[in-house]
Amino acid sequence: MSKNNYYADIHLHPTLKAFNSGSPKAKKNIWEDIHHKSAKTNSGKFVENNSPGIAKYSQSNFYELAKGNVRAATVSLYPLEKGFMQLRNIPSLMVNMRAKDEMMQVINGYDIESIKYLRSHNDYFDELEQEYKYLFHQKRLSPDGAYRFELVNSYSELKSVIDNDDHTLGIILAVEGAHALLNEKLLSGKLSISEAKKEISENIGKMKSWEVPPLSMNLSHHFYNTLCGHSKSLAGATGALLNQIKGLELGLTGLGIKTLKELVSQNNGKRVIIDTKHMSVKGRIEYYNWIRSYNYISKSDKIPIICSHTGVSGYKTMKGGARVPDNAAKMNKHYFNKWNINLSDEEIVIIHESTGLIGVMLDKHKLGGGLFFKQYLTKVTKADKIRDAYLKIFIDNMLQVVKVLGKPGWDIVCLGSDYDGAIEHADPYDKSSTMPQLASDLQHFLEQNQYEKAMWHGYIPEELVDKIMRKNVMDFYERHFV
Repeated sequence: MSKNNYYADIHLHPTLKAFNSGSPKAKKNIWEDIHHKSAKTNSGKFVENNSPGIAKYSQSNFYELAKGNVRAATVSLYPLEKGFMQLRNIPSLMVNMRAKDEMMQVINGYDIESIKYLRSHNDYFDELEQEYKYLFHQKRLSPDGAYRFELVNSYSELKSVIDNDDHTLGIILAVEGAHALLNEKLLSGKLSISEAKKEISENIGKMKSWEVPPLSMNLSHHFYNTLCGHSKSLAGATGALLNQIKGLELGLTGLGIKTLKELVSQNNGKRVIIDTKHMSVKGRIEYYNWIRSYNYISKSDKIPIICSHTGVSGYKTMKGGARVPDNAAKMNKHYFNKWNINLSDEEIVIIHESTGLIGVMLDKHKLGGGLFFKQYLTKVTKADKIRDAYLKIFIDNMLQVVKVLGKPGWDIVCLGSDYDGAIEHADPYDKSSTMPQLASDLQHFLEQNQYEKAMWHGYIPEELVDKIMRKNVMDFYERHFV
């Protein structure tokens, strides 16, 4: 087998369903195929029937990764935010706690006992450490003995794992949302500013002292964490049920600035790179200004920017996109999803300057706006036409990067699927085992249609697909995963 015959994905959540499969002890292991339990309450059935695009099964358990030859996989740890447990605008039919818990169970696949535990527990950092320990202590060898995985601490370790055995997965760690650093003391709101900074610094130190610390961390996620504002991410029925207003589009706080500096510092352990996905526009602008200044002064120690699972907005600037509120009209009237959570042309340039990486996700509604669905998917029933529509929007998001940067744009795009993140996946590619098919289909789509050939900049389709599905990630790790 060729040493390059594998794939890389920089954003997955294989642990979420498995780790939360029971409380106080998980019932499932990281290799198992987990299916969400069917709803029994009316409200649970309503959610089940109205979320057909969200997979109700594990998309990226380690067997899925192995079957898909996704051998360089970044597993993102994530303590569930309390905002997901505070539903609003619910009719009387849905008010009892059992119904609310089952609604969550239907969407995320967590066990009811785990949901009850998370509802009563008020220490994200403890939950983060528990999830890390769960993964760290998993059996490396698959139950059937055919595969194994290794948690890796550097590019050299990852390369060794991949080169030495075709059946071993190299697992890189990340954390989604810096709320994960907040413990009971920080969440109490009773600490002074200096006490809070000391506490969060200690938690960062503990995380960096793990045997396998994370390579990256998102500063924000879906709800306000007192560190940095977030972008609107939830639409439709989910957006109506969950309240993202608090902290929406606020900038960095003093505690947030302290946090990001401690994360990227190399004086307290290995650097944890900031992943800008989910940050507010204001927070991103503030962070980019800081990091550009740092990189200008410290040319021998450049800090890269990762945006691990995203789409493009098509806006020229961040401020230009932010002038229009994120609402249904902004999403539905354009080819790309124009919400602020996606990348503007300005940000693409900044990420490239930092020698960073852009992971394009497989959430169809983050890649495409209403105009895409209207023009390319409405009334389409043939499987090959549906497949080609999704291939087109996936590659068009990357082509926007190339339009902005020229040939170097092909060096910073890659796959960040967000499998098991409760996404509405592109229909033909619903789990990690479909990655060989995605790679093959991408190559065929480009070759068969000679699609945007002028934008290939001398590469052939096979080379472009390899860059997207493997090479760019490995090149990034060689530079920055040390």
